[in-house]
Formats: sequence, structure tokens, C-alpha cells
Amino acid sequence: MLTPEERKTVAGITFAVVVRMLGLFLLLPVLSPYVRHLEGSTPVLTGLAVGVYGLTQAVLQIPFGYLSDRVGRKPVIIGGFLLYTLGSLVGGLASNIWAMVVARALQGAGAISSAAISLAADLIREEVRSSAFARIGASISLTFALSVVLAPLLAGGMGVPFIFFMTAFLSVIAMIYIGLFIREPERHSESLGPLSETLPSVLFNNRTFILNLSVFILHALLISLFTVVPVELITSYHFPKPDHWKIYLPTILVSVLLMVPAVAYGERRGRIREVVVAGVFLIWLGFASHLVYRDIKGLFLMVLLFFVGFHLLEPVLPSLLTKVTRRELRGLSVGVFNTVQFVGAFSGGLMGGLYLKAGAQWMVVVNLILSSLWFLGILLWVLKERS
Repeated sequence: MLTPEERKTVAGITFAVVVRMLGLFLLLPVLSPYVRHLEGSTPVLTGLAVGVYGLTQAVLQIPFGYLSDRVGRKPVIIGGFLLYTLGSLVGGLASNIWAMVVARALQGAGAISSAAISLAADLIREEVRSSAFARIGASISLTFALSVVLAPLLAGGMGVPFIFFMTAFLSVIAMIYIGLFIREPERHSESLGPLSETLPSVLFNNRTFILNLSVFILHALLISLFTVVPVELITSYHFPKPDHWKIYLPTILVSVLLMVPAVAYGERRGRIREVVVAGVFLIWLGFASHLVYRDIKGLFLMVLLFFVGFHLLEPVLPSLLTKVTRRELRGLSVGVFNTVQFVGAFSGGLMGGLYLKAGAQWMVVVNLILSSLWFLGILLWVLKERS
């Protein structure tokens, strides 16, 4: 059970992370149509405005994580929020495409994820850390689910600039809360060398390699799946785009409801690695089920099983990473983990494009093979850890 201070830490970090994700999730379904009508917009610049957020996120995860090891978690988080708030204000005021590109780059430059996860790991006991991370993950997932429904309503009623200004305001509130009510953990960076010396030891750490590989595969599968599924719903099953939330919302809600008790049970029983095995197996089973049932019910079952597996893995992987990493290298290790996650998402987009060209059935077959190899690797890892 979490102590009062741990609950306060979870609440503050959850709010901080949810504010960041809210800005991303609310804009995701409405930003592209809005940007297309800005002065100077072209298809390429529209894509750049939407995607540059992820690029600056990926580039800055490692240096910001390392910086949090050197100077402290809270200064990096507060600095990141200042950048994110500035980007949100610029986005709300942007009247041309280049201003929007700068705004999105600034939003992405507020790369606080590594410092925030490390702060949570520093302040929450190891024996309850996975459960705490599951609560944070559940809040993010619920934010995504609500954003799918609310984004078009907010954009239609208040306009896209309102979303930018709203997230800027919430970012200031989150920054103040973190600054005033969450304590700064003791630093252990006296012997920490330059980034050029410490980074190789993190990249080639045998204990973290499987976790980094897993988050890469997880997000590659996620993005490839949701590159293909929306198109399939429209073209193959004649399911109108405004109704797609009827597929996504219930699957997300069910998977989140299952995630928190499952992770808590695994943690109490000392079986958290078996939770990872279960998550990978459910993802494999999702692709296998759609290979058997090649209709919209099979597609729904695939999405449901994928999301249940995804939500079991999403909080557990970073929690395990913080447990097997030296404390003085925790921020840098999480930075590498987050960078690999973004690279996996980028790779998943490329895979999804190839699947759209070759046919949706290739997405099911190739992802099934990839998840099979992943499952075997995870089994070997668990057996090795238990020996």
C-alpha cells in the first residue's frame, strides 16, 4: 500500500504526465485539418508540424534524462514545462505554418518523461512501484480514451487554439504543483562521468537490453496496428470514421480496468515478470485470433487483446527498468528507454505504410511472427532471471 507521501507523488506526477499527454491526444485527431488552412501550408509542412513534436521528444530524452541525474529531477521537469507552455502559447497564436512548426518543436522540447519517471522511481518504494506506475499508466490511457471523444467537440465548439491555450494553463498548474508539493530526492551523481562515458554502459547493459527491445517492439506493433486498422474499418468493413471510437473506447476501458489489479496482484506475489509474459502472450493471441476470424469481430478481438496486453506492459516495463538500473544512472537509463520507444513508434509507422501497400493481411502475419519471437525471448529472459 502506498504511503501518504507516495500517494501525493503519484498524484503530482500523474497530473504532470496527463497534462503533457492531453496536449498530444487532444490535438492528434484535429491538428492536421487545422494546420492545412494556415498561411504557407503545404502537405509536407503539414506533416512536419504534426510530427516534429515526436522528433524533438526523441532527440532530447537522453540528454534531459542525464541532466536530471546531474542537477536533479525537479529543475529538469520545471524547465521542460516552461518550454512546453511556451510552445502551447505559440501554437495558440500561430497564424502561419512556420510558427506552428516552431510551436510543435517547442512542445516536444519539453521532454520531461525521463525525469518524471525517474522522480517517481526515486520517491516510491520498489515493492509498490509497479502498482504506482500502473495508476499513472491507467490515467494516461483514460485520457487518451476521453480525448478520442472530446477532441472533435472541443475543436468544433471552441477552436483548435483553445486546446493550445488550455494545455498551456494546465501546464503552469502542474509545474507549480511539482515545484511546491513534490520533494526533490537526494542525488547520487558525485561519481557520474560525462555523457560520452556513461552512455555506452547504459546502452550495452545486459539487464536492460531486453526491456529496451520490448518497448521498441511494443510501440512498433502499436503504431503499425493503428496505421492499418482505421483504413481497414473504412475500406473493408464500411465502418464510418466518426464511429471508430465505438471500437477504441470500450477496448481501452476494459484493458485499463484489468491492468491495475493484474499488476498489483503480480507485484504482491513477486510475479511481475510473469505479468510481462502474459502481456506479450495476449498481444500474440490478438494477432492469431484475427488470422482465424477474418471479419470485423476478429478485428475487434485483435484490438481488445492487443490493448489488454499493451496496458499490462506499459507500466511494468519502465518499473522493471528502474529496479535493475543503478540509481545514479536512472535518468539516463530511462532516457534511453524513452528514445527507443519513440524509434519503435517511428518504425511502426514505416511498417504500417508497407502493410497498407502490401495488404492488411500482411500486418497480421508479420506482426504475429514478430510477437512470437518476442514471446520466446521474454520466456528465456524470465527463466534466466529466475535461475
